[in-house]
Amino acid sequence: MIKKLLKLLPALLIIIAVSGLSYYWLTNKPRAERVPPKAAAPLVEVLTPVAINHQVAIFAMGTVIASQSVNLTPRISGMVVSISPHFIEGGMLKKGEELVELDPTDYVLAIKRSENEVAKAQFNLKLEQGQQAIVRREFQLLGAELNEQEQELVLRKPHLTAAKAALTAAESALKQAHLDLERTRPVAPFNAIITTRNANLGAWMSAFSTGTPLARLVGTDSFWINASIPVDKLRWFNIPGINSETGSPVKITYETAWGKGVFRTGVIKRLQAEIEPEGRMAKVIIEVEDPLSQKPANKQAPPLMLGTYVRAEIAGNNLNDVIELPETVIHDGQKIWLTTEQQTLDIREVEPLWAEQGRIYLSKDQLPDNAAVITSDLPTPVQGMSVKIAQ
Repeated sequence: MIKKLLKLLPALLIIIAVSGLSYYWLTNKPRAERVPPKAAAPLVEVLTPVAINHQVAIFAMGTVIASQSVNLTPRISGMVVSISPHFIEGGMLKKGEELVELDPTDYVLAIKRSENEVAKAQFNLKLEQGQQAIVRREFQLLGAELNEQEQELVLRKPHLTAAKAALTAAESALKQAHLDLERTRPVAPFNAIITTRNANLGAWMSAFSTGTPLARLVGTDSFWINASIPVDKLRWFNIPGINSETGSPVKITYETAWGKGVFRTGVIKRLQAEIEPEGRMAKVIIEVEDPLSQKPANKQAPPLMLGTYVRAEIAGNNLNDVIELPETVIHDGQKIWLTTEQQTLDIREVEPLWAEQGRIYLSKDQLPDNAAVITSDLPTPVQGMSVKIAQ
């Protein structure tokens, strides 16, 4: 028995030693000391703006309309006997150029009749003037005393007045006949393009009917653009008769037809009296001269067609000593983030003077000198928090 115990004794000793060591290490484990976490300053990008002068631009959309148009109706009646080669839809006419010719036969005969009437009236007047000379001598020889009314009758003054009136009427009728003959050739009242043609050879045109006119003419010296603009932007540019004698210049673009970078120029002409009932927008008239590029100076310019919907960029007033920034630096309405010299966040409220094409403009005094404006996004900005500026 003792021998068996002696054999087991080394194993028992090893078990006891291992158990003791295990207990020691379990009850005396190393522990790390707790260290409070350090706040990491967010990395931000900044820009340092400088004061500039900027001319504001007001953007609007508008429809091209005619500045002059007329439904040309003949002033006399007659059959169309000839047509100008330009008398087609799209034909260009100079001021005073003939469109058609009406049959002049009746009006030539009317002139001859009137000339005959004038000759008769002139003969009657001369005959009456001879009678006047005879009765005047007879009256002087008789030496009779008559009152004023009796003298007028004796001296045939009413007869002379009637003869003169007849001559005047005959001469007026002759002038009217010549006018009617001239009107057998209707002419364009201004430089124009024909948008609608209604007469052909052999057609009868009547001056006493309210029916179809000869043609519809649209003036080519200028077109208008009827543009819609927010009411609060009217004070930013010049409007003749409202705040200036001359209108602001305008750049007209139509990328769909003209491509990028191509434009025509115009000028603000007038402000309409009423605003749009739907969008509550003001309406201004923009005038574009030589819209169809007929003058040599505009030969390379694209034509401006009636009814097109174009974009207008109005050159407005100047902003002096302003800070230009991207709109993305404005947060929560009108707040901007700056960094101080100690690299802390400074949240300031600003009031933009103007916004345009993704840019805002602030007066110079709204920011400190050499201000560093944060352009990065901060998830939870807090006034005075530390930031780190990216190099």
